[in-house]
Amino acid sequence: MIEAIEKHGLKGVLMGAARILRCHPFVKGGEDPVPDHFSLKRNHQFKNK
Repeated sequence: MIEAIEKHGLKGVLMGAARILRCHPFVKGGEDPVPDHFSLKRNHQFKNK
């Protein structure tokens, strides 16, 4: 979340919150790095690597 805030400011807080909300026992997991452009969607490029 800190990296998202450093990269995107206040929007990074929203990104971090969205990432935390996606974290639950039924998700497959995988890497979810902070994207270069603001988005609340998961970065599918790195999913399950």
